[in-house]
Amino acid sequence: MTDRRVRFTATAQAHVAREQQWWLENRDYHHLFAVELEEAVHLVARLPGAGTAYPDAGIPGLRRLYLQKISCHLYYTHDDREVIVRAL
Repeated sequence: MTDRRVRFTATAQAHVAREQQWWLENRDYHHLFAVELEEAVHLVARLPGAGTAYPDAGIPGLRRLYLQKISCHLYYTHDDREVIVRAL
């Protein structure tokens, strides 16, 4: 099993920055946001089918993975080589 390359769209990068800032200002355990996100990225790189299909968004192949500890969904698409994180 090969890990796929993971990249974040500009929209997803902005979402991560916004959510991380909120987390740092409003929660204890500041490291938890980064740890949870990193674990999710590793998971979808290795097993992109781990998330559930999300056809309601109108983006073919869009999937989402719930990040329980930080109460966010990671939205992404993938092919044989790459995972594209589209939103958080």
